Amino acid sequence: MPVALLAGSLILLAAALAALGGLLRAPDLGAGVGVTLLLMALVTLGVQIHERGMSHWSVSVSTVVLAAAIPIAGPVGTTVAAGLPYLTDFRSRNWRTRFFNCGMTATMGAAGSLVYLVTGGVLVDEIPDGPGGLLLRVGGPLLVAYVAMIGVNVLCIGLVSAVSRGTRVLPVAESVLRSLGWGYLSHAAIGFLFVVLWGPVGLGPGSALFVLGPLLIAHWAIGRDALARREHQETVTTFVAALEEADPSSVGHSARVADLAEALAEQLGVGAPEAEDLRYAALLHDIGIMVVRADLPTDPQDEIAYLSALSAHPLAGVNVLEGLDFLEDSLPAIAHHHERWDGRGYPAGLRAEEIPLAARIIAVADAFDALTGAPAGRAVSAPEALQELRLRAGSHLDPQVVEALDGVLARPGSPWLGGRRLASGSGRLLPDHDHPSISDAFADWQPESADLLFPGAGETL
Repeated sequence: MPVALLAGSLILLAAALAALGGLLRAPDLGAGVGVTLLLMALVTLGVQIHERGMSHWSVSVSTVVLAAAIPIAGPVGTTVAAGLPYLTDFRSRNWRTRFFNCGMTATMGAAGSLVYLVTGGVLVDEIPDGPGGLLLRVGGPLLVAYVAMIGVNVLCIGLVSAVSRGTRVLPVAESVLRSLGWGYLSHAAIGFLFVVLWGPVGLGPGSALFVLGPLLIAHWAIGRDALARREHQETVTTFVAALEEADPSSVGHSARVADLAEALAEQLGVGAPEAEDLRYAALLHDIGIMVVRADLPTDPQDEIAYLSALSAHPLAGVNVLEGLDFLEDSLPAIAHHHERWDGRGYPAGLRAEEIPLAARIIAVADAFDALTGAPAGRAVSAPEALQELRLRAGSHLDPQVVEALDGVLARPGSPWLGGRRLASGSGRLLPDHDHPSISDAFADWQPESADLLFPGAGETL
């Protein structure tokens, strides 16, 4: 029953916030019961057309109506119009889900209304004349209120994930927030248009007819974007599954590298679009191994043949993925994740900042996972791996990214400090090509050399 308790707590919080907002209005005059019922009907429409298969934090028409409801219906009316329609969402057979959505959206509406009033917003019957007053007393406060509603939304999702799945609140909330994108704020502008048509233009309830079309178009456009993102994720997941099917010793490696690369990107201040491209690249960085696998020698001691075949896998991966538009900005990182800071890597021998930043991030995450995820008896702890990678900063690896790794590991509750994870190298016959010692072997390799030795190769990294 934790979800039901959370939902009940949110409903009580929404009632308290609405009451506080009503006191600020002294009394809350709002726009009347009829207007509240109209807004409820529009929110209900948004609930019913909410695109099937989309996550519960995805955008729907209802969120835009709630933004407009803040100046039109006041705190109490907005809270009622926000929460009650979700109890009618009978597509959801789980009553706890409906109860939670009711509490969450009611809290969003109440919190948004309170923020709107505190920041100087006025209700529709008090809007001053002139564009300046309209922007200062409605547009600005409404944008701030909408941001507050988004904040409440993602925090509630983080909370329900925590009580139902045992996850941490803030990481889930941050992940949801990143998935929304800046386009989400465009709905505040549509809500503002609704208010302008209702009040200054004088259309009143008839303004719903003029706003409904843009609402549906916005819902359709963002729904398509969410669908495209799901399809992209499913495509990447299919590729990773194929790689792990071909090489069972790599199971989990791509996901771990992607998680760490994402944390490193955050530590380095990489923007959201670039971070998404980086995650795709990290998940798919070894996809070329499937192509060159047939050329890898069966004899673990045939180092030259191993390195020769191995050096082709980054560009082979690029060739596999070319033509997928959503991966276009991920391809440079995939192509160059085995370059070295000193210029002795492959396939192009790039050095220092000639190497794409995303590739440098993946190189550090790759090496860390190879050190900590080696087979039993040869894996090292996270602090030991960090120390090893620090010794390689400026030769193998980008010093700035290695320092970012130090920052990631120093975070309270860092998941990379929880002891050795499941080894991805179990059952491996050939050396792990991601191990730093293999990078050194390649850097020292010359085609005419007949006596090349891998450091520790006899131990099957």
